[in-house]
Amino acid sequence: MIKPKTIKKNLVYKRAVFNKNLDNESLKTLIEQSLNKKTTIGDRRINISGDKENPIYQIIGTPHCESGGFVFGALMTYAPGTDPLFLVDDDEALDVIIEKLKAPSTESGKRREFLSSMMYFGVLENHLVLMQSQALRSNQLESFLQWFLHEAEVIKGNNTFSLIDIPTPDIIEKLNKGKNVISITIGGEVNHEKTMQQMSLLPEDNDDELHEDKNTDSNKARENIWGLGLLRGLLNPSKSSEINLEKLHNSNIQMSVTLGYKRSTTDKGQELMDTLGAALRHNEYIETSLKLKDGTEIKGNDLKITGSISVSSYDGQLSQSEVFEGMRQWLLEKISSSEISIC
Repeated sequence: MIKPKTIKKNLVYKRAVFNKNLDNESLKTLIEQSLNKKTTIGDRRINISGDKENPIYQIIGTPHCESGGFVFGALMTYAPGTDPLFLVDDDEALDVIIEKLKAPSTESGKRREFLSSMMYFGVLENHLVLMQSQALRSNQLESFLQWFLHEAEVIKGNNTFSLIDIPTPDIIEKLNKGKNVISITIGGEVNHEKTMQQMSLLPEDNDDELHEDKNTDSNKARENIWGLGLLRGLLNPSKSSEINLEKLHNSNIQMSVTLGYKRSTTDKGQELMDTLGAALRHNEYIETSLKLKDGTEIKGNDLKITGSISVSSYDGQLSQSEVFEGMRQWLLEKISSSEISIC
């Protein structure tokens, strides 16, 4: 019998904010309605690769709905036909031996596929608690759910939502009290531009505004403004082609940019700084710190609610029941302590 190992997993809180009112519907009820309509894996998966011959699927797996309570699940990514490579560990071998191993099919003849990434989530009304992975973050879940809810027709047209960070009440009070943002510093590791195929998941629709949201080039430009995309934009095109910026990818090299003013700015400039300060703190791929006019500095994790839980791991596989129960208790504790507002 495999002996379980207790490990600590990080959690992050998000809140769903819709751009149009939905007659008292919440994200939880909309997901539940969608799962009731889309009952099979084939119904609730999407090919994010844009290539029918080489699909990469995202699906909601292990859904669990509670009447009047939570809906739990896992966002999973897999590519059919992907077989992992193995190295034969032989101290006496003269050369490395690489082998590809195909998993045996099930008794019914179904192929077992390699699961490339997975993140757990729990939803209560419009509150979300996420156990993110290195490959799957809140923006992927947001994009998938936007597609899924439209595909199930529980929301229509150009209506959608955003998963945003909500600071604790004392940080919100500091933001409101200090008001005017005088400087914004954003930073993080310099990484390769991410493909935007999985960020353009809204369904086909005749609404012009919806098509604007789907525009791949526009989405790519928004995502690639950081990291290598920003560096390329600062260089003359001829010089950019001479410098191999790809070497910076996964190099653990950090970059930061500060936007602000020293003494004063115009009313419009202040309005823009305040708007940017609110918008940039929701970005998953950069670290943001704000300096307010009264001298208060609010950094990184202060702008979001995070925590951790301990769960059992059996040969690298987490106990799903412990994950879901840990998420439940963590979020309810945050709400009961007023660290998270129920409104």
